[in-house]
Amino acid sequence: MQVRESLEREVETCLERQLPDVDLREVSLIGPDHSGTLRVVVDHPDGVDHGICEQVTRALQAVGINDRYGIEVWSPGPEPPLRTREHFEQARGHRVALRIDEDRRRRSREGVLEAVTSDGVRLETSSGVIDVAFTAIRRARDKDGGQKC
Repeated sequence: MQVRESLEREVETCLERQLPDVDLREVSLIGPDHSGTLRVVVDHPDGVDHGICEQVTRALQAVGINDRYGIEVWSPGPEPPLRTREHFEQARGHRVALRIDEDRRRRSREGVLEAVTSDGVRLETSSGVIDVAFTAIRRARDKDGGQKC
């Protein structure tokens, strides 16, 4: 996991410096840690089109990421990933899906995001309210795609 976290920080730093209006939504590595394909999901206030994807690809190439990985740049699609506290704040009141580490197992949880706390989120699920620490969240998606419930 350390390689993937380091790679996410590298991509985040690159985009913050070169394309500050681009919102990094998700970084995933498909294949081996040292030679796979880097999939980067981004958003932009004006939407994501081919031009934005090309700019992101060129920015990542400029820092040499393409020397180690293939690069794919995607728009967030109808269920945007939630990566940062700000993303979770924007999704408050929306139906979200989480992949979490719970009791040493990966589990899926889905519900309406009621609150974002200092250390996690509170979901209203079909079986009641649950609190999930940010440290336990492995993947999160806004199932409403930006639409309020």
